[in-house]
Amino acid sequence: MHLAEGILPLGQAVAWSAVATPVVAWSLAGAPRAEALEESPSQGSSPMVLLAGATSLLFAATLLPLPVPVVGATSHICLTPVLALIIGVRQIIWPTFFVLVLQAVFFAHGGLTTLGINTLTLGAFGPLLAVGLWAPIRRLGLNNKFGLALTCAFADLGIYVGDAMALGLALSDAAPPLTTFTAVLLGFAPVQIPLAILEAVASVGIVQILAGRRPDLLPDRLRALGSTPPRATLLSLVFLLALVSPGCAYEGIDGTVFGATAESLGRPPTDSLLDLSQGELGLAMTIIVLFGLGFVAGRAWERLLGRQPDASRR
Repeated sequence: MHLAEGILPLGQAVAWSAVATPVVAWSLAGAPRAEALEESPSQGSSPMVLLAGATSLLFAATLLPLPVPVVGATSHICLTPVLALIIGVRQIIWPTFFVLVLQAVFFAHGGLTTLGINTLTLGAFGPLLAVGLWAPIRRLGLNNKFGLALTCAFADLGIYVGDAMALGLALSDAAPPLTTFTAVLLGFAPVQIPLAILEAVASVGIVQILAGRRPDLLPDRLRALGSTPPRATLLSLVFLLALVSPGCAYEGIDGTVFGATAESLGRPPTDSLLDLSQGELGLAMTIIVLFGLGFVAGRAWERLLGRQPDASRR
């Protein structure tokens, strides 16, 4: 999901950034304005509060290493597919860009030269794929939790397939694109297929939690899926924590698959152009930024889930 700094040739890095720029601008143009920050009793939580909650969830999900013990590697779930189904494709693109910038600068995760392609695959391609799949899956009669799970699982895999295609194109001067594409697919499949299943479960859980606590925030097609009992939610969180705990001992597929493939073909990843994850100044800035983001995220989720709105359901 995070193609690293230095993997893309300069021309392709510029080209992907040029494509991503108007896409992000289009998303920003559709973002809620400052006047939407105020919460109205007749509207429940403002659109900006919902976006803040979605952004914090996206930041955590795409940074949290989830291990697959049998393979001995970690990867991430994406969550942009289900978030796009909840708030729309247009609304999820610029938060994805914002999250990727933070991760590149403060965690050396991804890169600035790959920011364009990473934004397009995670923030646009995956969400568009989810929306495109959800409609025909519903028409097939799977307008239920299984249909939602299937949609989000395939969209999650689609994001990594998009990365594999971009990597094959980037390394086309060293190997045929199809060869690189196939090698990357075979490399990440043992890790990402189990995590796609986890993404499906997490996506259904998010929708069910909102359906139980804030159904007014969900589109009608998702609200009908129903809520989940609090005990089931708690058990799911305990299971997720147990799954994450050994993850620090494994290396992520961003390095073992994407990075290793690029390195084997003569284009190893490089250090981030702007890396504030090192040194005392970088650590201080990281703490300040994370504290601020944590405060905003906490307030957003408190306002989203802390009480039931009085407004009629949309």
